[in-house]
Amino acid sequence: MNVIVPKKLRILSYYLPSLYIVGGYVRNSLLGLPVGDIDIAAEYTVDEVLAAIENSEFSAVSINKKLGTIKIFSREDEGFSAEYTTFRIDSYPVGSGVHTPSDVVFTKDMKLDAARRDFTVNALYFCVDTAKLYDYLGGIDDLNARVLRTTVAPEKVFSEDGLRILRLVRLAAELNFTVEEKTLAAAKKTVHLLKDISGERIRDEVMKILTADTKYPSAETADAHLKGFRLLDEIGALQYIFPDLLLGKGVAQQPQYHVYDVFEHSVQTMYNCPPEIRLAGLLHDIGKPASIQKFGSMYYHGEMGGEIARRLLGADGLKMSNKGVKEVVKLIETHMYDIDGKTSEKKLRIFIADNRDYIKNIIAIKRADAIASSGKQVASVSADKLESLHNEMMSDGTPLSYADLEIDGTDLEVAGIQADKRAWALRKVYELAVSNKAFRTRDAQLQYLRGLK
Repeated sequence: MNVIVPKKLRILSYYLPSLYIVGGYVRNSLLGLPVGDIDIAAEYTVDEVLAAIENSEFSAVSINKKLGTIKIFSREDEGFSAEYTTFRIDSYPVGSGVHTPSDVVFTKDMKLDAARRDFTVNALYFCVDTAKLYDYLGGIDDLNARVLRTTVAPEKVFSEDGLRILRLVRLAAELNFTVEEKTLAAAKKTVHLLKDISGERIRDEVMKILTADTKYPSAETADAHLKGFRLLDEIGALQYIFPDLLLGKGVAQQPQYHVYDVFEHSVQTMYNCPPEIRLAGLLHDIGKPASIQKFGSMYYHGEMGGEIARRLLGADGLKMSNKGVKEVVKLIETHMYDIDGKTSEKKLRIFIADNRDYIKNIIAIKRADAIASSGKQVASVSADKLESLHNEMMSDGTPLSYADLEIDGTDLEVAGIQADKRAWALRKVYELAVSNKAFRTRDAQLQYLRGLK
């Protein structure tokens, strides 16, 4: 496959001769995959680059001058941008796993720059001027063999930035590559460095791993998210990300309902969930071991799981947004609702209305849960019932919020409802209107208010 050089990059190389594209853009081009961000490099310092493009169509914004990194834009093409980094040699505190080098030395030797990168397939350089490919570390052979290997000694590479362990897992999953034996062994040996990585950085990689099948969709990557998760487990990373999940290993479940233990059931639920709710699918039963320990049964595992998820995903964990945490917790706490299919239609209608923003995902996680419970494609009676009723409510005029009622606060006041009772009264009217078609007119709702008085 050819590396297609954007037109603006060719123009930029007029001001910066011997300019090289490096990293994922080159890798993906050679693999025939879609390309994304453009990373470029050369021997010029940041000041030299700024001086060279001063009177051109290009402008730049500093990202980290100490690391020799700037973002370059074109005034004539808003769609163009490229991240430039000067060839350099990095030094890190020994075994710290931190991300930022403590010392940087700029160099004119591209081979030395290649050696500071993570994996050989990301250390390929394509010269914009000559269209020549430079491979100093065997990256082409590894691309052809579909293997991920570190550029230098793997323990050194991972010790420089512990997040590279998760990046290894993500790339192996997204690209459907295997991990070279020594690289895998070193990842297992240094996985403890993840404890030094911020929750935000871990979160971003984990979410990409759980949706790895969507990055480059194909028959070969259809199970990429499962492959990625298995690799996380194999190298021991879950201990530093979702330790409570590991407590489900070996915890048997009632055989008439479950073919897997708690851990494997959670994995299979994640696998069968749509991408946007896979994290919730993975964690939906995380409260079962804690519920057994505290109550002697799994009965309260939804509530316990919600508490655990808040801790793992919140400010002391992966630092997800409050909205993101709320959505995951909601799915965990509601996934067992009407699991036996015996809840009355009235209660189901109110449940759907109260959870209108989440109901489609509640239905989806129920379906994935049912498949993971049986180990085969089966229907979820609970999910089908909710979906059918939700569709009916969307078309029969059911109010799905207080704003959909025919009355408002003024009506409550006129009806003589005391101020401290108005929220309760509005709720009563809402529940009636949701569950009973006869209470969806203004007259009926006003009459009911007068009765409350």
